[in-house]
Amino acid sequence: MKAPMMKPLDKNKTAYLFLPDVNQCLCCSVIASLLLSVAPAFAQKKGDEPQTVSIQREAITLRHPRDYYVPLNLKPVRSIQVSSPIDGIVHSVDVKPGENPTAKTVLVRLDSSIPQAQVSRAEAALELAKQEQKNATGKNSAIAKAQVDLAEADLKIANIRLEQTIIRAPFKGEIFRTFTTPGAFVRAGQPLMELGDTSRLQVEIPLQREQAKKGASINLNVEEQAVQATVDQVLPLAPQFEKLRDLANSITSAVVLLDNKNNQYRPGQSVSVALIPRYSIAEIPTTSVTNTPEGARKIQIVRENVIRDLTPQILGQVGPERLFVSAAFNKDDEIIVSSSQPLPDGTMVQPKLTVGTTQASPTTPNKGKTGNPPKKKVSF
Repeated sequence: MKAPMMKPLDKNKTAYLFLPDVNQCLCCSVIASLLLSVAPAFAQKKGDEPQTVSIQREAITLRHPRDYYVPLNLKPVRSIQVSSPIDGIVHSVDVKPGENPTAKTVLVRLDSSIPQAQVSRAEAALELAKQEQKNATGKNSAIAKAQVDLAEADLKIANIRLEQTIIRAPFKGEIFRTFTTPGAFVRAGQPLMELGDTSRLQVEIPLQREQAKKGASINLNVEEQAVQATVDQVLPLAPQFEKLRDLANSITSAVVLLDNKNNQYRPGQSVSVALIPRYSIAEIPTTSVTNTPEGARKIQIVRENVIRDLTPQILGQVGPERLFVSAAFNKDDEIIVSSSQPLPDGTMVQPKLTVGTTQASPTTPNKGKTGNPPKKKVSF
């Protein structure tokens, strides 16, 4: 006959659970006892009676999270490498990393001695062509006019080359890096600095297909800070996310945007999402996942004869009755599928098959008597 239910155990109490039928469920005897801080023995409270609790549990097979890890980080919505349009020598670099120039702000100046001389030469050539046009008559008038047009074009080209010695910001943004210094010779097309618009940041993430709707709000973490982002683009699954199909079948890629007008986030910050596991992965029954009073998810495991609460990261569904979760599992943990009564975190348990002459050993000193060891011990 089962003993009457006991009052809930307080935090300093220890419970022992005992198992009569390993194949069906874990039947355990709960003994409340107070752990003394001055001795390794236990002092049992007078009047405490053992009771039977049934626990259905299941062994788990763990997968390592590194097999599914994909690094994610924030990037500016717009970013470019500002390059030199012409060959030249850097005269000055007018901005530094971390500064926020507006559009058309001067970033770099190249030495303008030669382009300026070319402008002066083109202006003189144009003036000469105009004088010759005035003195031309007959057929020579048409030739003189063409020479004026040619000189005007040369002057326009020379002014463009002079303007190219002043390199400006194409849009408002932040300077991330500079790649040159005054006095350096640069080739046309050589990067001078990196500029990005940080008013909005983006990241491409794996997402359940039913969540991947343009404009939808998505929860993610930016270096442990929970934030909401907005889906901007839905794309075919990126190659780096293909490995995640082992954990969730219907997934796709999505580019999500994060408003950053207050500059609270920085490019390069790491991002974590629900589909990329951070801890060991296990396949468990859906009934093992419950909710705490605060609304968080919870699972319970048996670890070295102790009940432990874990917060799972829900990954993907495996049919209607099972799912993959990621949590701080250990190798020999067993997942609790159900229990006949609530078991608080930290409850110590012992299989019932170890009960016998050894039952009193954890609660009272043996006073020199040794009991027979159990014939069979069930490990969790």
